Amino acid sequence: MPDPQNKPPVPHRWVIVGAMALAFVLCNMDKVNMSVAVIPMAAELGWSPSDRGLVSSAFFWGYSLTQIPAGWVSTRIGGTKVLLAGVALWSLGTLVAPPAAHFSLLALCASRVFVGLGEGLAPSSATNVMAKLVPEGERARAVTAVFGSLDVGSVIGLLVCGPLIRTFGWPSVFYLFALLGLVWCLLWPLLKPEDPDTSVPLTKPAAIVSDKAVPWGVFLRSKPVWAIIVAHFCYNWGYYTLLAWLPSFFELSLGLTVESSSLLTLIPYLAMTFMTPFVGPVADGLVSRGWSITNVRKLAQGVAFAGPALCMIACSVLTPHGTAHLPGAMPTAAIVTLFSLSFAMGAWARAGLYCNHQDLSPEYAGALLGLSNTAGALPGILGVTSVGFLLEKTENWGASLFYPTAACQIFGLIIYSIFASSKRQDWATR
Repeated sequence: MPDPQNKPPVPHRWVIVGAMALAFVLCNMDKVNMSVAVIPMAAELGWSPSDRGLVSSAFFWGYSLTQIPAGWVSTRIGGTKVLLAGVALWSLGTLVAPPAAHFSLLALCASRVFVGLGEGLAPSSATNVMAKLVPEGERARAVTAVFGSLDVGSVIGLLVCGPLIRTFGWPSVFYLFALLGLVWCLLWPLLKPEDPDTSVPLTKPAAIVSDKAVPWGVFLRSKPVWAIIVAHFCYNWGYYTLLAWLPSFFELSLGLTVESSSLLTLIPYLAMTFMTPFVGPVADGLVSRGWSITNVRKLAQGVAFAGPALCMIACSVLTPHGTAHLPGAMPTAAIVTLFSLSFAMGAWARAGLYCNHQDLSPEYAGALLGLSNTAGALPGILGVTSVGFLLEKTENWGASLFYPTAACQIFGLIIYSIFASSKRQDWATR
């Protein structure tokens, strides 16, 4: 029985959750820094649009490779060690980016692959830590705090990259963000993240290692699982291509500075961040009013697909043909508003596909997340690269960015609406 007199002001479990949230902030800061830095880097190093796409997509080659292995390793040695390794790896990859860029394009891409390998370890390892440390009654808040910090990282990264580059040059965003990650690595062991929180009992034993084999073949024969996989791929096609290309879109189309481009890109991410706190309560409220969980998931994901698809089509209509335009040739305010609406509606995926893994099988939710997140990482390779290739060939933002994104969202909407389910599957506890 814990002694109330010795109760810490912040429970140990929430100290660890806060530290992991900080790691996830750094995670997306090290992801978006390239989206902004690629503008002056391309000008200095003479990159074509295809080169920009290649550099921006290199991260996702590494990110896609560690999704499934991260979950398996975390269950064997513990998520705390895997998360530490991930932050260290992506920080070191970020640190060497400037000299790598001056050496060769291939060397820079290799450094970004290492960043992706490190960040790919984060989702499953953090989930493993929370499953061991946080009781079920607090788990939803812990998951929201940690994974919601990704959006905070995007906002902070976009906010500070422009001024840093203007003042100190583009290498500064890599050196500073890498240093922050390495400092986190030094502090993480001091928090003793593997120690249990004795102030509250867990409702289940802390050990979540299972001696049962994960039924991968059964997963791949399940229509609801494929609905999640397809939805994750299609949703991330829009999210990752826009993450990588929005600053370049503003810079190339409007002739804006790096700082102005990053600030305009910040607005849609702020819209998404502000929308996120409303998503969970509204979705849970519909369930409490008698809606089936499956219908709530389909409605939320439908909003996250249909809204952005319509916004992308409208953006294409409003954007003139060509990659560069004179000031006033584009309705900038209208386009930024459409981007903001798109991102805000995209936040509803948090109550859609991102909850669906646990609906189908709480026991295998981590494995299902690794499976769908692997598919979800592929648009970072295919989508981001294809935008650069198509832009170079067509000089048309609609054909290269907006229409392919809209088509992908519509396809995901159709598949998820037909095949998605929140019914506990027969294989859920095998």
